[in-house]
Amino acid sequence: MKKTLLTLIVITSITINAQTTFTLNQTVSLAGTADPYAIATGDLDGDGDADILYASSGNGLFSWLENDDTGNFGSPIAIGAGGYYYPNSVAIADIDGINGNDIIVSASDKVLWFANDGSGNFGTENLVASFPSFGASFVVVKDIDGNGTLDIAVSDYYSHELVWISNSGADPHFNGTKNTIASSFTNVAAFDIADIDGDTDVDAVVSNAIGVNPGGNDSKIEVYYNDGSGAFTVDTNPVANNTKDYMWSVFIADVDNDSDMDILSSDLYGNASWYNRTQVSPGTATYSETILTTTIANPATISFQDLDNDALKDIVLSTGASGAGNDLVWFKNNGAGSFASEDVISIVQNQPFTIAFGDFDNDADLDIASAAYFDDNINIFDNQLINLSVNDITFKKFNIFPNPTKNILNFKVPFAESFKVSVYDILGKKVLSSTLQNSNTLDVSKLNNGIYILKFDDYNTNLKFVKQ
Repeated sequence: MKKTLLTLIVITSITINAQTTFTLNQTVSLAGTADPYAIATGDLDGDGDADILYASSGNGLFSWLENDDTGNFGSPIAIGAGGYYYPNSVAIADIDGINGNDIIVSASDKVLWFANDGSGNFGTENLVASFPSFGASFVVVKDIDGNGTLDIAVSDYYSHELVWISNSGADPHFNGTKNTIASSFTNVAAFDIADIDGDTDVDAVVSNAIGVNPGGNDSKIEVYYNDGSGAFTVDTNPVANNTKDYMWSVFIADVDNDSDMDILSSDLYGNASWYNRTQVSPGTATYSETILTTTIANPATISFQDLDNDALKDIVLSTGASGAGNDLVWFKNNGAGSFASEDVISIVQNQPFTIAFGDFDNDADLDIASAAYFDDNINIFDNQLINLSVNDITFKKFNIFPNPTKNILNFKVPFAESFKVSVYDILGKKVLSSTLQNSNTLDVSKLNNGIYILKFDDYNTNLKFVKQ
């Protein structure tokens, strides 16, 4: 939203049409040849706003940027001893179940995690697992074996396999033992972990990136199904078999809003597309590809986020190219797998390989952070979602955090008196209600995982949150 707006708008007598544009709000210039290569967002200091974590492959640093609660970020704060060889991937998650979000990183021959003290101070590095030199590539954090702790999946580029390391739930949490998801998968690279077949456990979509020269079409995408305990079997049908060149990202999502999951993909030397998945039987599905028409050269990160607050997630795509041209675009979701022509977010970056999302300025819309590799910059784009034809608007500041949450919601409201809240599931059923004071918290630990709407009963105000 525009800077004059606060966190949420309380509206009466409304006729609304939404328009979404982005402005470059801040550029954090990194010292030397930083080559920022990976980025993630999340609350790292326990203050309820989204901070930025990134990896600099050029100078061997992992660092984070503190959000001042208005969407402006301070100078880089280094994590760990430094001198890490080829930092390649970062993630934010609460590994130990205390003191909020921790940090997970990959650096050539190892994956590490750093515990948070609750205030954004990170201690000594903890080894998750060791890998061959340059082997440890992407990392994803999910509960893979269903035991309630967050495990870590890693693509091992030079051992040609995707593996996961179990979190025991007690110190030191990881013992280095690698469990196989996919093996004999040449130069395994981008992957995603989520429940693709609707059986409540998380599965894997895996791709590879063979060679660095365009034109090979020797890469593939496959789905691996979890039996619930962390043992995986491959779908009898590949998603794509030697029709891709150098896969950069894959993303599991319900693209066509039909209540089952599909796959988004980007090929650095090919195209960006999505695959409609149709399950034939357990362990077998068919996949139909729709290629996106885009001006983006060398498609890099593809993601699925609701940028215009219409309850439909949109496609966002960045480039791995440098030089003139569009470098970050989005496709508005019109529903049922139909997307509008691309809208340009940025033309000023060089090689923003990776992007991440968060409501940085607490105005109830998603902003974008990018790691511009060639420019040595972290860029923050402000979502200026504009609501038109609003007759009687009162501006109030409401905020809930953390979001997503596992157990409790904290509140920031612009008054001191008690207030009533109700929680509804996505089907509109009321599942929880309470009367709170400003300083109160709401216990949502007994809710099932999913998306919920929280209504401030006396203020005609709703907020969406995710229960994990």
